Amino acid sequence: MTYKILTLDGGGVWALIEVKALISIFGGQMRGNEVLKQFDLVAANSGGSIVLGGLVENVTLQELLNYFMDAANRNAIFSPTSSFVDNSLEKLLGFGPKYSATAKLPALESLLPQTGNKALRGINEELFGPRGDPVRLMIVGFDYDRNRGTYFRSTAVGSPCLGIANAADITLAEAIHASTNAPVNYFDGPAIFPARSVRYWDGGTSGNNNPVLAAATEALVIGQTPENIAALSLGTGTVQLLPGVQGQPDSPFYAAWQNSGLAGDLGKIASSILDDPPDSASFIAHVMTAGASAPPAGAVSRIVRLNPVIAPITVGGQLQPPGGMSVAQFQYLCGIGIDALLPNEVNSIAAYADLWLAGQAPNQLIHNDNATPPVTIGQADFPTALAAWNVIKN
Repeated sequence: MTYKILTLDGGGVWALIEVKALISIFGGQMRGNEVLKQFDLVAANSGGSIVLGGLVENVTLQELLNYFMDAANRNAIFSPTSSFVDNSLEKLLGFGPKYSATAKLPALESLLPQTGNKALRGINEELFGPRGDPVRLMIVGFDYDRNRGTYFRSTAVGSPCLGIANAADITLAEAIHASTNAPVNYFDGPAIFPARSVRYWDGGTSGNNNPVLAAATEALVIGQTPENIAALSLGTGTVQLLPGVQGQPDSPFYAAWQNSGLAGDLGKIASSILDDPPDSASFIAHVMTAGASAPPAGAVSRIVRLNPVIAPITVGGQLQPPGGMSVAQFQYLCGIGIDALLPNEVNSIAAYADLWLAGQAPNQLIHNDNATPPVTIGQADFPTALAAWNVIKN
């Protein structure tokens, strides 16, 4: 039987895209536990871990979407920092923390009243996947003091030759708190748990903003064969403008040329850990799971990537926004951060997600190069990618 994996990228409020994708697949009234039971392993990072929390809480997918669409929920998670130094730094240099890490944990606990204070260890005991085993849950973080990735698991994992990793004894809300604590440009300090001395940053810092590679590795560790794995990797959108050139006139379809320097480079580093620009996680997972046989007919990989790309398209030799968007709408969407707090920002993200779900905006490929002819792996639109998932999941 195919070992089915669901992974959920980080991306702050943009994680509403993942919920919309799940609604498209399962329907808005499907409850979270029923979604989890479709998979053997679910891995999440940052904003995706909030989605996972809602699935464990067993709200309907429509209710889960409200975690991000409701302004009160967004403002509770992104509560302004009270630090005078941080506020001054952000105003002076245009980068620096804006939100309180301390205020975030209570906000997450409020979103998850039934499960937020339960230990992650064993929280899956009544969630049985397709094989009849408890669904394994994994949330990615980054240990601030040990300077390495951390994986919060509901179930211990390991083997004699690969070592053993225990299940986490922190709560579900604490694991999400750690995973969502984006540094430098967002939260004003590491995530700290009551009565614990360990501190954490966002799991994207460990290179796992897209956790599909970590999940595929986990499946291999517990003894799955590569050709038995099928992974559905949900993203939170990625902007792919054409490369800018120094001295080139400003264009909405080209990245602005940025001179190197301390302030600009620090901001670039802070944002790069929260994206999947090189598409590396999906591609490496694709290589790992290629196995000895090709995927079933109708699919090109055992990894299916569902992630909208915000990029211009070419029509009649001219660049234009996808899906009938205006240039102004396209530019506005490209400039929205993961801390999308304004209603217009959230509505813009949701509207683009709808275009993508309808096949009118591009989907992220697993691999794409500039060879002649080009070599691509993956599906260029959501409907085609979903059809591929329906083939390989069985």
